[in-house]
Amino acid sequence: GWVVWIATPSAPSAGAPVAFTGLPKHDLVVEPFSDAEVGGLVRSLEDRLARHDDPARFSFDFDQYLQNFLDGLQGGVLSRTQEVTVLKYLRQLQKRYPSETESIDKRRRAITRLMIGKPAPEIAGHDLDGQYFRLSDYRGQVVVLTFSGDWCGACRGEYPYHRLVLVLYKDRPFALLGVSSDTDQETAKTAKAERGLSYRMWWDGDATKKTEGPIASSWGIGGWPTVYVIDRRGTIRFVNLRQEDLLKGVKQLMLEPGGN
Repeated sequence: GWVVWIATPSAPSAGAPVAFTGLPKHDLVVEPFSDAEVGGLVRSLEDRLARHDDPARFSFDFDQYLQNFLDGLQGGVLSRTQEVTVLKYLRQLQKRYPSETESIDKRRRAITRLMIGKPAPEIAGHDLDGQYFRLSDYRGQVVVLTFSGDWCGACRGEYPYHRLVLVLYKDRPFALLGVSSDTDQETAKTAKAERGLSYRMWWDGDATKKTEGPIASSWGIGGWPTVYVIDRRGTIRFVNLRQEDLLKGVKQLMLEPGGN
């Protein structure tokens, strides 16, 4: 149920003349989950909860465990039956841990709306210059949507790849869009300019909890950076591709019929 590499080189028989047939095809393939794989993710979460022994840290760790669970689920394709099973399990968790309802609800929303193969929900808001725009304005283009902030070291590590992908697909039906969680809008604008980030960003900061702006909250974002790669039809195709994998995933979608 995870992204895997599929190689398909030609294999001539012994003694046959070797004909060049092009480079092997290496696509990022997101496989459907087996029921056993989904069950394994549930058991892993249950094991972590059973072994937890620090009540003072429980809420924090519970949230991290749930995020890891969601990350695993977003690495493959859930069937409708499997989705129903996972949602039922989350309802059971909520009964066991009613104080963690907010954390559970965040992941429930993600599972119903933000999994691979689902249409990307709308985002509407203002960019760092105060101009209103929507995610749906970019329908017909391959879109990389990144939730990040300059406060986040892992996010900054992605910037060189952001700059590169913009060069590679300049004047092509491609868009890189950001959701900035920096608390101060002017700081976000300054960082964007200093880092050479030419793509458009919604500002989604929160004065007290920078990672809980309205856009990130509605998308159930629980880790930074979070990246969604969306095809021309507005369907989520990959989640949390990083660095070279991001470049490969974008190229793959751009090469699909109608992607050039």
